[in-house]
Amino acid sequence: MEERIDGGLVPQIDLISMLKDIAKEWWAILLLSLAVALFADIWVNVTYQPEYKTSTTFVVTAKGMNTNVYQNLNSTQQLAQQFTEIMDSNVLKKKVAQDLKMSSLNIDSSVDLVPETNLITLSVKAGTAVESYRILQSIMKNYNTVSDYAIKNVIIETIQSPAVSMAPVNPLNEKKTMIIAFIAAAAVFMVLVAGLSYLRDTIKNPKDVTSKLDTRLLGSIYHEKKSKSIKLRKKKEFVSMLISNPLRSFQYAESNKLMSSRVRSYMDKENAKTLLVTSVMENEGKSTVAANLALGLAQEGSRVMLIDCDFRKPAQYKIFDMEGKDADDLGKVLTGKAGTENLICNWNDTNLYMILNRTSSNSIEALLKSTTLRQIVGFCRQNMDYVIIDTSPLALVSDTEELAQMADASVLVVRQDTVLTKDINDAIDILNNTRGKVLGCVLNDASSSQITGSTAHYGYGGYYEKRA
Repeated sequence: MEERIDGGLVPQIDLISMLKDIAKEWWAILLLSLAVALFADIWVNVTYQPEYKTSTTFVVTAKGMNTNVYQNLNSTQQLAQQFTEIMDSNVLKKKVAQDLKMSSLNIDSSVDLVPETNLITLSVKAGTAVESYRILQSIMKNYNTVSDYAIKNVIIETIQSPAVSMAPVNPLNEKKTMIIAFIAAAAVFMVLVAGLSYLRDTIKNPKDVTSKLDTRLLGSIYHEKKSKSIKLRKKKEFVSMLISNPLRSFQYAESNKLMSSRVRSYMDKENAKTLLVTSVMENEGKSTVAANLALGLAQEGSRVMLIDCDFRKPAQYKIFDMEGKDADDLGKVLTGKAGTENLICNWNDTNLYMILNRTSSNSIEALLKSTTLRQIVGFCRQNMDYVIIDTSPLALVSDTEELAQMADASVLVVRQDTVLTKDINDAIDILNNTRGKVLGCVLNDASSSQITGSTAHYGYGGYYEKRA
């Protein structure tokens, strides 16, 4: 849904679509996050500089025979305040550098006062344990040269001698680094996918149809898994998506029946008997919608003819599981390889009749311009209550525009969050410039939470409740 602000359209956040996009791209997020974690591990190993710390503890006392605790503590505080300056003095650095036979030296030291005592801890950090130990030893050897000028009447004695450090004070934790990098990268990539989902201008819910498309919503088809059984998924066995299949859910079947009823109502208002069913792109489910539309109309008592005019990728024979049935293909009839006597087949002794295709054709233009096709459509129109024509996707080929000239109206199947709104509106404009103007669109494969309202009883956005 969009909201108007200062004359412009601002898209509303659709969390469900964002989560679906994140779930859809989980493998990419996982791989990229792992790559970032590995890179972080390599980077940390390359740039890692260990630090070894060597410490010693001094006791500070005031010079003179009549010293007391207060004088010692006072001297310690003074020394602690000035010891850092002593460590930074060029005189001491020069002395230590000469002692260690180095041209220059940057001492990384710290001075800590032990609370309520006259003790001072001096620590030195360096790149190696030996280096930090030698620097501290040299400081202890030469600090009197500087400290005598800084603090008078103070005696500094070592009570804890320095020892060579056995481990760095900043140990490298590769596992922790990789985990943090992985989590941070995954969060960033998920936010990025969610942002792209937000910015992508598609039809994400039924309300978007009203606010974004130049047509009406004829119905929303609930998302249904093809195989609910894990065994069937592994075997990849055929599972009918027809509403006549008792394995289909109530929501899925009823949403298709409701859509069929609304389509019939609008067709009757327009005195339309021949209906074209198409989509903008492939894999939007147009053939399944066309099959269930025809079946739904037949279940209402109407005589319905379903014609598969998708000459590039015919699918109706698969949907109805009629691959081995005795009936001539429409393509063969149009090319003169077969007659029309065995062209029409009936579906399980019902009011649904079908003209099927089983093989794709390379001579599409010749088939569409064939007078035989127009005669077949005309015959069906005269002898049936409704004729449903399944065609190729509109954006990929020009077949549908030719077939739309033979239809009284058309329906556009829009799969949720798949095709850009601009492309859908362009397709609507193309169809409206033909004889088969658009009755409306069917939102297919929609999430149940995006179809249902919070107060709906049957899962169609409160449709039954509003009617009551």
